[in-house]
Amino acid sequence: MFEYLKSYLLYGNQFCGVEHTTKNDDSIIYSTVLKKSKKAVDLSEVLTSSSIEELASKLPKKQHVSLVINNEHVLTKTIKSEQADDFKLVNKAFPNIDVSEFYYEILKQDTVFFISICRQSYVDNLIKLHTENGLHVLSFSLGNAILANVIKYIDDAVIFTSNSAITHENGFMTSIDLKETVQKEQYQINGLTVTNSTILSFSGALNLVLNNYLSIINYKKKEATLFNTYKQSRFFSQFLKIGLISILGVLLVNFFFFNFYFKKVETLSETSQINQTAKKKIIKLKETVNKLQKTTDDMLKSSSSKSSFYINTIVNTLPESILLSQINYQPLLKKIKKDKTVSLQRNTIIVSGDSSNSPLYSEWISTLENIDWIDHIEVLDYSDLKTTTSHFSIKINMTHDK
Repeated sequence: MFEYLKSYLLYGNQFCGVEHTTKNDDSIIYSTVLKKSKKAVDLSEVLTSSSIEELASKLPKKQHVSLVINNEHVLTKTIKSEQADDFKLVNKAFPNIDVSEFYYEILKQDTVFFISICRQSYVDNLIKLHTENGLHVLSFSLGNAILANVIKYIDDAVIFTSNSAITHENGFMTSIDLKETVQKEQYQINGLTVTNSTILSFSGALNLVLNNYLSIINYKKKEATLFNTYKQSRFFSQFLKIGLISILGVLLVNFFFFNFYFKKVETLSETSQINQTAKKKIIKLKETVNKLQKTTDDMLKSSSSKSSFYINTIVNTLPESILLSQINYQPLLKKIKKDKTVSLQRNTIIVSGDSSNSPLYSEWISTLENIDWIDHIEVLDYSDLKTTTSHFSIKINMTHDK
């Protein structure tokens, strides 16, 4: 519960992924908004925009986003290498480039590396434009790599994005092929329907929720700065709201307490008089209860030794084939009611249980009938529960109180 509240205060319940790509040589922005509850994530909204200004007008003010840059400014190459050093991998894929001027992202898929680069100046300017329009970029990804975040949920051997066809096998990407035109497709991801045009923005939004996408990047400090800037802005905004709400809450609670105690004082004098009358009634009731308690105690004391004697005698006659479930000494004739005498079925014991041997049961009844304080026995119930077990209930009538 604490973690959910902490996440809600920091992010709210809406997570947005934004993909910048091109279609028919025109820039286009696909956006996916996910809504998070305690135990589920739902697809809230899918948007298509032609500019950042248009996108910002459709999203809540100060919405945080995960940016996916997947246009002509991003170059992606696929290589196989035993080398694990990211700098050497980038230089192998893109020889002679000045790495200090580029952001790069390396996605390792089994033995294959997908390496994407984009000029820092372009990315920084794109983030700045989002910020100027009231959108907080928390993270960004290059090319189609972030699809790895959801690829395990899709069975299709070839997955289409907004501009590429991606093949995968055993949960790993094997190739990324850019396409000038991409056929329209729909995919089911844990019950959510996602189109190929928005699958990358969906992956970006989902990564904000799950934070489970792993890749090698050289812009961790950049993302840390973006996150800290957002956190400070969010904290100030939430602190201001919570502060105002708290002040109003305190004033409101103070008003209710004042009103409550003011009325309470008015009724104290009336309550005091009522309490005096009630006190007298309680004293009388207590005297009545004490008398009834004494009568009950006397009755229990007089009958406890008798009941123990009778029950011990009955239990000592039991064969092993009989299992008792109830012994009711002097059962009630009627339900106990207020101000009514308790009526007991005197000189009577009700015995119930199960028997697994009918002859021994009959012998036991005969044994009981020969006891001197038992007058006679009535069979109230005898029914078969199973082929080997019978349920019985008998009434023992005593000659007199022992």
